[in-house]
Amino acid sequence: MLDLPIILLVDDQVSDLRVLGQALEGLGDVYIATNGSTALQLARKYRPEVILLDIEMPFMDGYSVCEQIKADPKLAHAAVIFVTSHQQTENELRGLKLGGADFLHKPINLPVARARVEANIKHGRAVRQLAYYDSLTNLPNRTLLMDRVSQALENTRERPARIGLLSLDLENFKPLNDAEGHAVGDALLQEVAKRLVGCCAAPDTAARAGGQRFMMLALSCQTLDDLGHCAQRVLDAVGAPIMIANTRYDLIGNVGISVFPDDSDDARTLHEHAGAALYQARQAGRGEYRFFNASINDSVRARHQMERDLRDALDNGRLEVFYQAKVNPRLHRVVGVEALVRWPQADGSMIPPDRFIPLAEASGLIVPLGEYVLDEACRAVSQWRAQGHAISVSVNISPAQFHHRRFEDMIQQAMLRNDLMAGQLELEITEGVLAGDVDQTCRLLERLRAQGVRISVDDFGTGYSSLAYLKRLPLDVLKIDQSFVRQMLDHPRDAAIVETIIQLAHALDLQLIAEGVETPEHARLLQRLGCEVMQGFWYCRPLPRTQMTEYLNAPPTTVTGL
Repeated sequence: MLDLPIILLVDDQVSDLRVLGQALEGLGDVYIATNGSTALQLARKYRPEVILLDIEMPFMDGYSVCEQIKADPKLAHAAVIFVTSHQQTENELRGLKLGGADFLHKPINLPVARARVEANIKHGRAVRQLAYYDSLTNLPNRTLLMDRVSQALENTRERPARIGLLSLDLENFKPLNDAEGHAVGDALLQEVAKRLVGCCAAPDTAARAGGQRFMMLALSCQTLDDLGHCAQRVLDAVGAPIMIANTRYDLIGNVGISVFPDDSDDARTLHEHAGAALYQARQAGRGEYRFFNASINDSVRARHQMERDLRDALDNGRLEVFYQAKVNPRLHRVVGVEALVRWPQADGSMIPPDRFIPLAEASGLIVPLGEYVLDEACRAVSQWRAQGHAISVSVNISPAQFHHRRFEDMIQQAMLRNDLMAGQLELEITEGVLAGDVDQTCRLLERLRAQGVRISVDDFGTGYSSLAYLKRLPLDVLKIDQSFVRQMLDHPRDAAIVETIIQLAHALDLQLIAEGVETPEHARLLQRLGCEVMQGFWYCRPLPRTQMTEYLNAPPTTVTGL
């Protein structure tokens, strides 16, 4: 669907503008100027297809305005229709010599004016279709694409943004075209064009640069990771089988990416760098993409490779849930465990959670990952209960999980599948989750608590700490962040923060858990301040389920470490 045409009306008589505006109502987006300088400003900003231009105006007449418009390559395509009360032939000849397309005489015949504007719009679009669009695929050609790149770069002066230019080459198209004939080749190119358009968001532009080369102006991508994902979507779309006359064809694409402002600051250089990056992609292999900037390319591709590996590990059960004990040293027993996901590698090493959890959150994998951890944790605590261990398991919930439409159902199903009793499952949510719609959050937490789920605020004191949240929300537990606990012996301010959190929890009748307890001195000070449940390396490192079972079966003095 074509955009509405932009029409600019220029006349120093407001009454004439009003009449013309009524005549053109519904025909396009109409802008109005009452003098020549304003007309030029609006023309440069909106690039009208048709300009109805009064000749006689103070300071700058219509002829001067027309001359400047036709001298500007970005405006020269506009059809200028002069509007005048004069009937002299020399006036019309002068206007036509300056590039005018038509004349309207006052008093204006409104139906005629509307018909002439419509005719000029139709003619102009037909001309631009030939000049700026590829006849085979109907995509913008390289000329129009580069004009849009230039416009996008100009817009960054008012609103800074990252701009990506992707260059796509079909590696094996020529042999297919030679072997199967141009009819098949044309059909393949048309299908690639459709698929490329399908990869575009609203502000993006897909174009055919000629032959087997396509390009894409990516304005919807806010980050380098977004651009990498976009390139991969293009490669996946192009690489999917194409059926023509019951025959399957498989194309292989490569993509080069250049980025403004990271490695170029003008349209020509951006285009050249995309071509250079495409050459690097072809050298790297088949179905590859490359950024022009080597450091960007390496970091983005490393992240994407890790994302693919993480998805594969999740699909094939290669992630593992470890558990860390929560201990009440006064009672000499374990009262709960926290479920912590781990990603073991073939060589026995582990990828740290602080590397893959943010990646899971950014890619959307955090929801299935969180569901896997939830189900494994519920299964484990159910088995421990059958072995005589009356403990709870806590599971960390990310904001993306918490706000997912299936979140409540995930919790219910996990509890039902594993026959959990009230109090056996605890959800650890961060203060960032609580900083959203408090009323909606409150209702959801109330429903979960009604099903026997305990609610814990994790890392308390490091985020949006607010007494209002603690007062309004149905919470059960505060976890004192380990950053305060680890420093409390050496830094009085950290000790004061810990003591304040403990007093606050007691006043609100909330349970307390201190994280990061690594020495007996930590444990003794926390007990003296009134915190009785502790978690940290002094008691137990995160352990796989079988080792946690052994830990739970160990004698109490061994478990508590005291």
